[in-house]
Amino acid sequence: MSEKGTVLITGLTGFLAGRVAEAALKTGYNVRGTVRDLEAGAEIRKALLELGYKGDVELAKVPDMTEDGAFDEAVIGCTAILHLAAPVRDTWTLEPPEVLRRGVNSTTGLLDSALNKAGPQLQSVVLMGSAAAIFDVPPKPGVYSEKNWNTTSEAAVAELGKDAGGLQAYCASKTAGERAFWKFREEKKPAFSMTAVQATYFNGPPLAPWKSKDQIPFSLGTFWKVLQGGEIPGSSLMYEGTVDVRDTARVVVWSILNPKEADGERFLCAAATGGAQAIADIVNKHIPSLGVAKGNPGQGYDPGYPSTSGNIAFDGSKARAATEQDWIPFETSVLDTAKFLARYLK
Repeated sequence: MSEKGTVLITGLTGFLAGRVAEAALKTGYNVRGTVRDLEAGAEIRKALLELGYKGDVELAKVPDMTEDGAFDEAVIGCTAILHLAAPVRDTWTLEPPEVLRRGVNSTTGLLDSALNKAGPQLQSVVLMGSAAAIFDVPPKPGVYSEKNWNTTSEAAVAELGKDAGGLQAYCASKTAGERAFWKFREEKKPAFSMTAVQATYFNGPPLAPWKSKDQIPFSLGTFWKVLQGGEIPGSSLMYEGTVDVRDTARVVVWSILNPKEADGERFLCAAATGGAQAIADIVNKHIPSLGVAKGNPGQGYDPGYPSTSGNIAFDGSKARAATEQDWIPFETSVLDTAKFLARYLK
């Protein structure tokens, strides 16, 4: 039995969740992960146990996190809860108001379970949010931080309804979900600490390989296009800010290791701004055997890849200062990602 107790991680099979579970085990927690599919969860559990840490890993099946009481059993006895899962799978098929409703309900439902079912040993709840809750859509040029909020997406969904579109639906969902999180803290005044973490797009390798290239997540879409050869793709994203998934996992686990310092705080994980050309330049320099197109070397990004560069930029200095650890360098993150993704080129 771990002295630190058990941390509940929602959505254990996710890109970020595997790395969060790894970091939690490394620091002495047991892990309980919610999954929709026990078979898929078993693969992640096996990968975690093979790391050799002393903590245990158990699975809790939660088929639909938006249902009332969905997390009632999963939270029981936990020392910390890390809410990483989000009902975004149907963002582009459901009507935007429904996407928003599901995003809010999954968060408030978890918090109700935490308050009423977890037990007095619960010390921390961390919500994994998104940079989408920080900037307006369409975004105005500038450098964004935890002080900023998205003020347009919820209004767009309210005004346009089913015609608001998937992007506004996603951003509204993440914004409304986090606002509900903070409203809960203000109204309920729980004994446990509450922290929200936002992140830009993820780079970095997952804990365990995806079964096929079709499972490569959206955040690595530009990266994957670069590795496949052909012309260097232009930006298809609103911004090109990135952070290594392992760094975000570190900040999430830091928040439960330091509940007093993290309580009531937002932490933005934003490490670097690169883009397709920067990725191509780094890969061509260090792994030329991958045969990535050269494009226009050195163009379109700033030396050192600062997160605050670009029209839509992000300041991740608060999280860096709080954890007293710098971000994984962009070049390191790119190379680790490229080496991992290369298996899907075969």
